[in-house]
Amino acid sequence: MARITETRITLAAFIYGIETDLKNLIKKYITPFQEDITFFRDIELVSKVVDRFNKENPGVDYKRNIDDIIDYIDFHDSFVILRKNNVFLPKPTSDYLNEIFKELSDLTPIRNRVMHTRPLLGGDFSTVYDFIQKLKHNSPIDWKITIETREIIEKDPSYLLTLRIPTTSVYEEKSKVIHNLPIPDFDDTGFIGRTKDVEEIKKLIFSNKVVSILGDGGIGKTALAVKVAYDLVDMGEKCPFELIIWTSAKTTMLTSKGIEEIYTAITDYTGLISVITDSIDTSIKENKLDAIVEYLDLFKTLIIIDNLETIQSEEVRDFIRKAQTKCNIVITSRIGLGELEYPRTLSGLTENECAKLIREIARIRNSDILMKLPQNTLADIASKLYYNPLALKWFVSTVEMGISPQEVLNNKDDLLNFCLTNVYEKLSNGAISVLNSIRASRRKLSSAEILYLSDYDTLEARKYLIELFKTTLISREIMDASNIEEVYYFIPDFAKEFLSHKHPVDPEYVKRITKKSRELTSGIHEIKKVNSYNEFSINALACETPNQRIAAKLLSEALSYSRANNYENAFRKVNEAKSVDPNYYEVYRVGAFLKASSGDTLSAEEDYLSGLEIAPNNPRLLYFYAQFLLFYLEDTKKALECAEKVFELKPEHPFSSFLFARCYNVMKEYNKAIQIIRNLISKAKLDPLNLRMAYTELISLYANSGQSYLKVQSDINSGVSHFKKSFEVFEECVKQNIVDTKMLKNFYDALYTFISMLPPTEIDANHQYVKELIERNQKQIGLIISNRRVILKYAEKFEDDSLNYVIDFEISEGTKIGNIVKTQNDSYVFIESDNDRFFAHITSFPDIRTTTELKKIKEGQLVTFEEGFNDKGVCAKNVKIMTT
Repeated sequence: MARITETRITLAAFIYGIETDLKNLIKKYITPFQEDITFFRDIELVSKVVDRFNKENPGVDYKRNIDDIIDYIDFHDSFVILRKNNVFLPKPTSDYLNEIFKELSDLTPIRNRVMHTRPLLGGDFSTVYDFIQKLKHNSPIDWKITIETREIIEKDPSYLLTLRIPTTSVYEEKSKVIHNLPIPDFDDTGFIGRTKDVEEIKKLIFSNKVVSILGDGGIGKTALAVKVAYDLVDMGEKCPFELIIWTSAKTTMLTSKGIEEIYTAITDYTGLISVITDSIDTSIKENKLDAIVEYLDLFKTLIIIDNLETIQSEEVRDFIRKAQTKCNIVITSRIGLGELEYPRTLSGLTENECAKLIREIARIRNSDILMKLPQNTLADIASKLYYNPLALKWFVSTVEMGISPQEVLNNKDDLLNFCLTNVYEKLSNGAISVLNSIRASRRKLSSAEILYLSDYDTLEARKYLIELFKTTLISREIMDASNIEEVYYFIPDFAKEFLSHKHPVDPEYVKRITKKSRELTSGIHEIKKVNSYNEFSINALACETPNQRIAAKLLSEALSYSRANNYENAFRKVNEAKSVDPNYYEVYRVGAFLKASSGDTLSAEEDYLSGLEIAPNNPRLLYFYAQFLLFYLEDTKKALECAEKVFELKPEHPFSSFLFARCYNVMKEYNKAIQIIRNLISKAKLDPLNLRMAYTELISLYANSGQSYLKVQSDINSGVSHFKKSFEVFEECVKQNIVDTKMLKNFYDALYTFISMLPPTEIDANHQYVKELIERNQKQIGLIISNRRVILKYAEKFEDDSLNYVIDFEISEGTKIGNIVKTQNDSYVFIESDNDRFFAHITSFPDIRTTTELKKIKEGQLVTFEEGFNDKGVCAKNVKIMTT
């Protein structure tokens, strides 16, 4: 976990663009004339790149498409390969490459520091940015990606918040040194100066058991320790240590009295020992000191204790006294240990280093005021701020907000309070609102959570977040979540204290944000429940990362709007979700579903395909795409291919079989579909809902098959037989009391079709059969609002009006039928009807008096009800149990 800034991400974006454009140049001019990669002219490089390719593409021959393997070369290799093969390049391109070759070489170590999480150096940003600024559209090398990146970032800096540094861990050689070093927190300027200090500290570590880096708060002790530690790691085989353990006792802040401490988790000896043991082995719960000593006997270890002064005690001294006989120790502190260590007191930066630090920050933040200050003025500022790096950064942050440099210096004794007061007063109303949202949440938030809780749309909120991060009122840190690094925002303690005293948040606003946050948590919980209940439900949404959880909540709201036919708001929510996480495949699945539902089938398919580019093997996405192909585009071939993939991924899930059956149904291969459902029913252990769905599908399939036999194949006996099998399945469901509304409709449609299609030669033979079928199921038929159609069709076909009395069972207009869905609460249930779900309290059942009676009702019980309203919206009223 560590703090970061946009600088590393900006550099990563620029360098990635350069690397991509150089690789595209190889693909354009060199690979079309090659059959293998001997043109690399480097046996070791060929072996390394082929090895990388094979790890990610097992069994694939790279020679089939040499362009693919080019993506696996390193940044430095790209322009070296171009130079070695310049005979294939146009002469202007070759000459241009020679001109910029040294500049590209200078970018290589910067690229490595950026991508391998090593401390940036002062001037890294300027070097890259100066190179980027010189690139033009008409250059002999096509810098398309690089220039597009530059223009996007210049136009919309908030774009950086959507980026992550590309991972290189797959290609990195395993470090000989195991460590838990933090990500450097001086990325905004890079590590400036201190070259002599770095070398001297390393020499001291090699020759002394305990080395202390001493100095005032904010002088750069922690930054120096981090830089030295990473240099040791990068020594590889020459490093004298096998294990480097980093612990930090506190962070620092600048207050009206100077630099003061902010306490973190480690506040005493016990905390220190716990952090060290957790770094070694999280399973150690007892005898932690003995465990540490045991590990120190096994491994050559360096322990770094940052900000030791906050936990100095005799116990800590005793630990260092014992541990230094078995390992090396580096401490940073404002107070030395005395006889135990070799102290190295750190002074401030030099005048030139201070000036460079100010200019680096001013350059990155585009501060014209500070960029124009002459060198002697910067030297004077450095002197008045005691050449302290932290004080200089606070100074620049304050000047950036529009306060004159002299005014800041005149109030240096009260620097922090003055900075924060004026920074706050310069904030826009939107930035203050977003800041208050973070404060009112009372916890660290991801950018997605901030976007959701704020009162602004995504782009506006991101703009205000950028504005806040330019101040000292908000900080960021990286946390690992499901192997993905996520950025979280929080109010630092010193800013929190200042804001609490000077600008308290309205209690009502805190309540509103708390309520919204609670609704967010509740909504995500419901989404997870739906996902566990049926992963192929339209409302099922994966939500593994913080961004995905927020996007899932927005998609859930979009689906709610769509059920009310409010597609304008539905698509607005989908777009918000896409802004939160554009690489979240569920955004495209839900967006496609809504577009198809609203009639935009072409755009819907584009969304499905976009989603499949992100998650090509996601069973839920494939399932919905297959149904879209089947029912909207009638592309049965592609639908069946998707169904096969779904079945490969989820062979045990009943929805895989349902999808297969539907494909064969549309393809009119009814017997295949019937066999699939029959096998599912007989071999799988289906829950009540899926069992009802299977029987419902089977009723429809038998009826469709019977219709095909009668109409297409003129096979009367088979046609009649299949229709009767459809009715037998329904009556078996009646006996098992597992009838639902969809099943009723399928039975009704099958019966009406059978009567309508029955050939004249079969009327007499089937008259009594149909009559008895209707009589046995007259109550079920009565539940269908349009039941008079089937009775009248019977009277017409068989010239028999003896069943007209069945029409009297027709339910009244406005009455609905549905199935009970039980909850963990015995005082209410839900009723599912025509893809809608209605809340039904015990008081909505006129024939039920106690929760015990309600509890006895079975899951899936058929009921009639009317629509009503309560304070939360639509609900069910006058609910009556239907006996079948």
